[in-house]
Amino acid sequence: MKCWHCEEAARASCAFCGRFVCKDHAATMSTFITMFVGANNTPKGLAVANVIWCGECEPQPEPISMPELY
Repeated sequence: MKCWHCEEAARASCAFCGRFVCKDHAATMSTFITMFVGANNTPKGLAVANVIWCGECEPQPEPISMPELY
């Protein structure tokens, strides 16, 4: 695979959109793997820091309603 930005050999794929990127164009971002309700009804999230991000896609900070899936 080739880098989305420069056509060089890709080293990783974006954790958010799947685009491939080379080492020079790879960026990092944090993401949540899952959210759940813990003890005392407290919302908790399992996060991972430094996942590969292509720098092109725009992960949204808030959930998006998708009523058409019902």
